[in-house]
Amino acid sequence: AGRSVPGVGYANASTLTGAPKHAGHGTLAPRALAMDESKAAKPFGVREKTVPAMDIFVTYERSWSIQDALDQHSALAEQREVLTEIGRNRLRVRHTQLSFAELEVEEALEAAKTMSGLDAGDAQRVLQIAGRVKAAVRDLRTASRMQQLEQGIVNKHLAQADAESEKARLEMTSIKEVIDDKSLVVALDDPPAATPVDANGKPLKQRYRYCTNCKVGGHGQRFCEYFLERPDWRVYPNQGWFKDEKGNEYHCPLGKKLVNFADETHFSRIAMYLKGRAWLEEKTKVLDLAPGKMPDTYIIEDGQWRGAAPPSDDQVADLPWFVKEADRNWGTSIHVCAKPSACLSLVKPTGVYVVQPHIKDPLLHDGRKCHIKFYVLLVGFEDGVRWNLYTFKEGYLSISPNKWSPTDLSKDTQVTIIRTERIGTWKAWPDAYPKCKAVAVEVIERAVEQGKLEGRLGKTQFEIFSADFIVDNSGGVWLFEFNMSPVLKDPKDEPKVNDADMVRGALSIVAPWSGGSPGLWDFAGEFRGQPPPPKAPPAEKEKPVDSADSADVAASGSSQP
Repeated sequence: AGRSVPGVGYANASTLTGAPKHAGHGTLAPRALAMDESKAAKPFGVREKTVPAMDIFVTYERSWSIQDALDQHSALAEQREVLTEIGRNRLRVRHTQLSFAELEVEEALEAAKTMSGLDAGDAQRVLQIAGRVKAAVRDLRTASRMQQLEQGIVNKHLAQADAESEKARLEMTSIKEVIDDKSLVVALDDPPAATPVDANGKPLKQRYRYCTNCKVGGHGQRFCEYFLERPDWRVYPNQGWFKDEKGNEYHCPLGKKLVNFADETHFSRIAMYLKGRAWLEEKTKVLDLAPGKMPDTYIIEDGQWRGAAPPSDDQVADLPWFVKEADRNWGTSIHVCAKPSACLSLVKPTGVYVVQPHIKDPLLHDGRKCHIKFYVLLVGFEDGVRWNLYTFKEGYLSISPNKWSPTDLSKDTQVTIIRTERIGTWKAWPDAYPKCKAVAVEVIERAVEQGKLEGRLGKTQFEIFSADFIVDNSGGVWLFEFNMSPVLKDPKDEPKVNDADMVRGALSIVAPWSGGSPGLWDFAGEFRGQPPPPKAPPAEKEKPVDSADSADVAASGSSQP
């Protein structure tokens, strides 16, 4: 939060009340009573901007470092001072309006009392004086009421500012409490640090569970926010860790402590990235894990076919062909062409691409192409050997906005990216779900048993990811790709359709607690992998273990806003 409050100026009393002496009292009240909660007053023609609105420009947001917390508290305290001055000036304006309204009533009454006999006999003059008295009394009542309303507005905004400041104060108190927790140990590679003990030699226990946002990207901050919904979790502040040769700064928990959850794997007891995740994310690698589950796939490397080339144009059906960069997801860098002979002309001279034909006879949704966003949770346990797989019973359909035609090569028609609607009411879902689940089980089990996915000794690791499936009219399901760190929506992003229940359920499986529930996560299978190899001696390593993991994830842009 910035410490400056834009748009806020100070107006002195002379500016607010310095009306031209020739202004008539009869025109004052209607002009002066224009000020309300969102618009400044304009007494005697003073410009509107001289009395700023009572707006809260800075509101409390969760801080992830000590410096952020200090800066925010300072900004909120300064805002309270500014709002106090603004409120004082606004009340001064209202008081001035009330004073002038009282003077107008006095003058109107005095004019009535001193009316001459001649004027008293003039009906038109009597009506004029009576109207003046009536208008003055009405304006006085209005000015009095507006002053009371203004006082309420000022009190409300100051109370809101006080509430925001109190949140910041409580946050700093919490930060001081957690950094004083002596039970945390420094994150080391091997051997692990000794558990701290008290004066009696008994191991110290953590006061709370701690999470740190190390700003790696992906869903790290999101998971922290959900953990912090639990009463026994607290923020552990971050600090700078190191800068790489490109000047990118990396963060870690304060004091390089080992916390319960952080998005920087080396400092977390729960790792949010699977070791070996590239075998699922990279399209050329997942081919080895999903034989027969994906459409026929061909590879272009550096402008040439690698391995088998696709059939000639006269041997293929009249269906579109797709050319995709092997390391890109979310429908980016996809080219569509009519025949395999056009594929090589669509690629860059360097790089790896996968080429796939459209599946035959796709199942359409009201005549439009669609694919399934199928969500998977994989958890690896601290022994480095056991793995549990879960699939989500809900999901999404991504539906093209156009009617599908095999000859329409536009991306809007052929490439489905955006999650369009919940899948639960789709008539094909009850039949498709168990088939998608079976494919996910087969692929993940093979990845675990072959050691593609590696265990992390002493750490729980997990990842929520999605798989893209297309269904054909025969009921078959075809896997196209896995998306690691897929799009997830929170209630603040999408109040009606969001993934909060899915995330909460997954985290309740990963880190169980009394108030948690797996929700719609469906246990799909338990697998046993190969024991992790022994760690290399510390002297042979230049960086802490897994530091490159998180850096690579951040650099690859594996999360989407």
